[in-house]
Amino acid sequence: MLIPTKHENLSLNVLVLGAEILKLLRQNDQWESVEGLFDHLTERVPASLDQYYDAVLFLWLAGLVRKDGFFIARVAP
Repeated sequence: MLIPTKHENLSLNVLVLGAEILKLLRQNDQWESVEGLFDHLTERVPASLDQYYDAVLFLWLAGLVRKDGFFIARVAP
């Protein structure tokens, strides 16, 4: 869910995870595999696979990332 509730851990919100994913993609500036990106994210934040996919879907719907097969890259501003 995008809007946080009082029962949710704010550090695992979709918006926060999306920001962490964009930071990781900005550091690499190349195509990153879906699995590799999840591994890098879980080194920083204890996110589940469902939360990760929700964040990636949000970023894709917002037009901030693009995908090609099993690879993800950020859209240049």
